[in-house]
Amino acid sequence: MRDPLLPEAMAEEVEVIWRRLQQDGLRCVAVTSALRGEGASTVAAALARRAIQGGETALFAEICPARPTLAARLGLALEPGAPLRVGADGLGAVSLPAAPGGNWSDPAYFGWQLAAWQRDWSMVVLDTPPLLLPAPPEGLGGLAVASRAATTLLVVLAGRTKADQVRQAQEKLERAGGQLAGVVLNDRENPSLREEISRELNRLARIAPGLAERLRAKLRPQGLKA
Repeated sequence: MRDPLLPEAMAEEVEVIWRRLQQDGLRCVAVTSALRGEGASTVAAALARRAIQGGETALFAEICPARPTLAARLGLALEPGAPLRVGADGLGAVSLPAAPGGNWSDPAYFGWQLAAWQRDWSMVVLDTPPLLLPAPPEGLGGLAVASRAATTLLVVLAGRTKADQVRQAQEKLERAGGQLAGVVLNDRENPSLREEISRELNRLARIAPGLAERLRAKLRPQGLKA
């Protein structure tokens, strides 16, 4: 059965991040972005699963999402703000809606709950709202969440997010008291090497079909990988 929280394509990148977190003893990480749709949720889910594979217990926390997906991905009913253990491998899940009500809109209350989560799980991964979006009137913004984590990963979608947006997000995080561990470059929308070569060979085939086919033949046996 496919694991709904394990994005296979992120394996190498996540391994590097995981080793750095382990080396520095960081047990609560916020994964965020400057804007929506940059892949922060994918990286956060992969980190939570990597923690489980490393023998840890891990809580994956979906915090104030614009479009909640965690309950549907897991096939479970999640009571807002209440962690639920998923299976027997040490994974926990919690989803906090964008307008949770009660005391959840108070950053201090969130910090108190976060401390409780850290007592119950050896690793807490926070899937955090984008830093450049304003906080909702009755909820927590990305800065309020990320500033309470031990460290923050900023996911950047290559080819879309501008450099000044990345700098602005970093500066806002630092002013809020957050700690930036590093930037994760999401390359999903850039063409792979295989795609680039194939495109150029297709163009060459219009004027020199024989040469293009000979080049393709030379590349195939080498097992060219993207």
